[in-house]
Amino acid sequence: MRFLTVERFIELVGDDEAVQIAGDGLYGAASGAQIVPAKIEAEIAFVDELVAGYVLARHRWLAEVAAEDMPNLLQGLASDIVRYRLRDKEGGQGQVTKTVESRHADALHKLRDIQAGRLDITRDQQNGTPLAEPEVHGGSQDLTVITGPAPSSGSILQGY
Repeated sequence: MRFLTVERFIELVGDDEAVQIAGDGLYGAASGAQIVPAKIEAEIAFVDELVAGYVLARHRWLAEVAAEDMPNLLQGLASDIVRYRLRDKEGGQGQVTKTVESRHADALHKLRDIQAGRLDITRDQQNGTPLAEPEVHGGSQDLTVITGPAPSSGSILQGY
């Protein structure tokens, strides 16, 4: 299951930053450098598992959605985390700005909100086309899939 593609990540952060944080050649030297998709792909693989851990238990419908059709919210959150991880490198090469650090922390906070049911996910595209009317998938709507229907009051106290 994929929440983000390399192409979408580059689209969200821009070519210049993608070359800077996932390019070949000297660090920070954009001239002649090219984006190395494998660097981005490695971080996306990690972040896909992280995001899945937060959202799939409550939103099983996401397991059937192609990466290109993932809700923009999840693509943005995943992108913020990938961006942080690419910038946060050992040996003094990383350049985590306050903005990147803040967006990373905010992304993790929003994922916890989704997990807890405080933030709903909207399906805003299907088959690569934006939906005319986005579908809201609230956690409460999906809970019956996880837990089954609630017992009726008559059966709760039966036998007492």
